[in-house]
Amino acid sequence: MSIICGTDLSDASSGALAVALAIGALRGDKEIVLVHVADDDTGDAALAALRPKLDAQAAKHQGTLPVRTELVSGPTAATLVQFADTESSDLIVIGARSRGQGGLGTTANEVISHTDVPVIVVRDPAPWLAYASGESSLRLMLGIDDSAVCELGIQWTHRMRTLGKVDVVLGAIYYPDDACDHYGLDRKSMVERDPQIEQLMERDLIRRFGMPLPTHPYKDGNAVVARSRRGLGRIGDHLIELATEEQVDAIVIGTGQKTGLGRLGSVSSVIADEATQSVVCVPPQAALLTITVPVLRGALVATDLSQFANRAVPYAFAACEPDAEIHIVHIVDEDADVNVAEVEKSLLALRPLGAKQNVTPHVVRGSDPAKTMAQTAARLGVDVICICSHGRSGITRALVGSVADKLLRATRLPVLVLRPA
Repeated sequence: MSIICGTDLSDASSGALAVALAIGALRGDKEIVLVHVADDDTGDAALAALRPKLDAQAAKHQGTLPVRTELVSGPTAATLVQFADTESSDLIVIGARSRGQGGLGTTANEVISHTDVPVIVVRDPAPWLAYASGESSLRLMLGIDDSAVCELGIQWTHRMRTLGKVDVVLGAIYYPDDACDHYGLDRKSMVERDPQIEQLMERDLIRRFGMPLPTHPYKDGNAVVARSRRGLGRIGDHLIELATEEQVDAIVIGTGQKTGLGRLGSVSSVIADEATQSVVCVPPQAALLTITVPVLRGALVATDLSQFANRAVPYAFAACEPDAEIHIVHIVDEDADVNVAEVEKSLLALRPLGAKQNVTPHVVRGSDPAKTMAQTAARLGVDVICICSHGRSGITRALVGSVADKLLRATRLPVLVLRPA
């Protein structure tokens, strides 16, 4: 794997090359590939005249790692992306010039939209160089939603934390109506911030970010904080405001989101265009080494107290850590007349003999079992849901519906489904 640094021979590109060299040195790379893409209609003489300029830019930064120069022609973004693919690169670094100046920085969105590898758009090289030299921490804001592509941004950030000191701000934007529906809370103001929602979201952000594997310890001095903000307009604008408020050096964002952070269009394009900070975009096809693995510290297991449904309970204990919290849930209709204390006693009795996890019983009212389960799981902050499926098929399934199927559509949490023998 190698780092590709795209250059338009500007000072901004020179700063990007310095960043690429610094990161490459930390990773133990053998070289950096500096690529200049000329227009298709560039004549042979003009192309030859570019070679000394390209070599001079590379020579200016010689000393850390070898810099291999490549002069190619074609559409700038497409050619750079294709070159990175040919070289099996795992990172593209380009410099962002001031708005209206033209150059490679203006094609950043095209590169971000088409590449399969992470892209760093460098606006200020100084924080990256200080991070690489160990002088100070790099302060990153990681935009988080509940999409799968966000996980790649998390893993990329963890990788950077294994190389040097990185402080992380976990940022998320919420819309009160969606957030209330997700957590099963009563709707309040649609324009004011909701402290209850923000507390739940910030808890979930920290849990989502996770911890490093023992084989990839963090450098000393890393800090992680979570920040959530109510959204009224474009999510990209809100994330930029949060990044400015938190004084971060770069914003890390996944690309290609269909929900969450992609609710109002391309968040990555807004941030790449408008942010005053450096921007890191991680595409959904990026092949990244997994630095952290999920740790299940909480599970919700639902049962209707039938013999078959109760069989899901031990699987919740098997899936989770010994210090986890297991929530055993029984859902009843809104107007059901039940003895809650007796039901909770029955739920507690399902705890397996010798289990070390903490157990909390819940009697939850709701007319839609699947949605109620999903909302309860979100509110409790669990990592996995365990249920039994009664295995209906054919006309019965079509008429009655499957709670398991509905649950899979209602939640983004992993769901462990115990099927009939």
